[in-house]
Amino acid sequence: PIVDKRTEAEACYACHANVEAHFLKPSAHPVRQGQVTCTDCHKPHGSDSEGLLIRSNLNETCFECHAEKRGPYLFEHAPVTEDCSHCHEPHGSVNAALLTARTPFLCQQCHSAAFHPSLPAGGGGLPGAAPNQNLLGKDCMNCHSQVHGSNHPSGGRMTH
Repeated sequence: PIVDKRTEAEACYACHANVEAHFLKPSAHPVRQGQVTCTDCHKPHGSDSEGLLIRSNLNETCFECHAEKRGPYLFEHAPVTEDCSHCHEPHGSVNAALLTARTPFLCQQCHSAAFHPSLPAGGGGLPGAAPNQNLLGKDCMNCHSQVHGSNHPSGGRMTH
């Protein structure tokens, strides 16, 4: 069954039931739909990398399909260059885009008040102390949309 891409996952799940459970989550790589297989990321017969990955590390494995996230960028978001799993669950998540936590809480694990308060539901401390719709919208990515990196001249804040 491993040779047939349509039944490969079931063969892997025989020993890796915990991984199968992750693919049942709302946000997951499309293994159940048959668009991705276990061997797209893993070498079942051995590898020098942790998790038997097809490349030397997790990022290089992710970049096989997600090359647009690789960069290089003029302004890089350090966690992106270190390890994709700082923010993403590789098999599945209850949060959108395989995120380990939903935004803004994911962002706030590392970022505190810098140029504005990072409180998701408050407007205090903003210029003029006026509530900001983007901040009140409870998502850092309303403004900071280029979280992987940016080449835009104002990209240091990952907004373009």
